Amino acid sequence: MLHLLGFSPDDNNTRQRFAALYAPGDICVFTDAGLLLASHLTLKGDGYLLAHTSLALPDSTLPVIDHAELLTLVAEHGPCTSWY
Repeated sequence: MLHLLGFSPDDNNTRQRFAALYAPGDICVFTDAGLLLASHLTLKGDGYLLAHTSLALPDSTLPVIDHAELLTLVAEHGPCTSWY
């Protein structure tokens, strides 16, 4: 499963609901406030940062993808959840 994550690291309610579905091998794509979450979440599968015009994580080792690459990931990996 692919998860689009746009919630902030301090949103414990959303984080707990997400954790209930997050399984080994799932892919996480971080965007918006979720970019800050990327450095706090222990990944169980691949992780990507969605390119954003005004936000970036220069110290992140995660690859940055654009919206076309996101759509390719969704097509390849099936179900997608969105967390904001």
